[in-house]
Amino acid sequence: MRIKICPFSFFIIAVALFTSGTLRAQEKDKNIAFWNKGDAYLNEQSVSVFNVIDRALTQYQPSIVYNINRELALNCLDAMLHDTIYDKNENLFLFMSSRINKVIADLNSNKISKMKVYKLYNDGFIAKTKKVSIGFDIVRGVSGGRHLISDSDMKKIVDKCDVLFLSHNHGDHVDPYVVDLFLSSNKPVVATTGILMDRKNIKHVRGDKMIVENIELNGGENIKVKIFPGHQSELDNNIYVVTTPEKVSVAQIGDQYNKEDLLWIADINKDIKPLDILIVNCWTYNLPDLVKGFNPKIVVSGHENEMGHTIDHREAFWLTYKKMKEITAPSVIMGWGEWFKY
Repeated sequence: MRIKICPFSFFIIAVALFTSGTLRAQEKDKNIAFWNKGDAYLNEQSVSVFNVIDRALTQYQPSIVYNINRELALNCLDAMLHDTIYDKNENLFLFMSSRINKVIADLNSNKISKMKVYKLYNDGFIAKTKKVSIGFDIVRGVSGGRHLISDSDMKKIVDKCDVLFLSHNHGDHVDPYVVDLFLSSNKPVVATTGILMDRKNIKHVRGDKMIVENIELNGGENIKVKIFPGHQSELDNNIYVVTTPEKVSVAQIGDQYNKEDLLWIADINKDIKPLDILIVNCWTYNLPDLVKGFNPKIVVSGHENEMGHTIDHREAFWLTYKKMKEITAPSVIMGWGEWFKY
């Protein structure tokens, strides 16, 4: 006897087989993906995002010419650094290590025409010419109770520097470990009065008006330094303007933020003309007027995403982009472990 099966029965059987296979595939995918594993999912996401940011910043290097890929990468970095779940994440430290080791490699290359300005972390910078390497407010940085830049990497960085300038007495600008690395190598350290006063070899400088210093470096080169009495609110904050042997000038203002100081900063250019590069803290008081006072050829921003702060005070790169639209001079916005060729 022949059994007659209607076409609809074939459809039901096919759907059942397909559904069974799909459920088995989904059950298998649960193990491959991150279902019910939220922490692992976010950790793997941090691997992907930090790697993409690193690659983008490497491919699209700092320039005065706007690049949307750089802005997007730095905005993505904001998003990661403003989520405190990543403050202790190992991938954050791996990202920082990758960025800093690129700086170390370039410092070793000696490929330079006029000046390179390296941004390490926060307001830590190195201005390098063929003859000298000048450090400002270099620190290892801290996130989640751990240093962002390792001791071994910091030793390699300090080895390539000739002098260190410290703007004011705050832990995100003064790192005793870094200072001691400079001092143990007999490299000059210049600081505002009040910073590590027990280190007798530090040159503490502070006055009521501009002070001019000529500093001899270990290699026999000399740099000229003009030191101005700035403030972060009421705290003493030295503003340094350094001229290299090649006559390239760079100013770093630390955490300058004071309404009254802007009265003399408005005319500061008459004492420092010409100024090639101005390094500013991105949240300084009245950025447009301050830049006008210095009248630099290039402005470089610093102090974005200081990890010791709460997220509302981790100054965002997206906010710096908005602020830099208000100034007249060309500007460069850099992430950690980047450099600008001047």
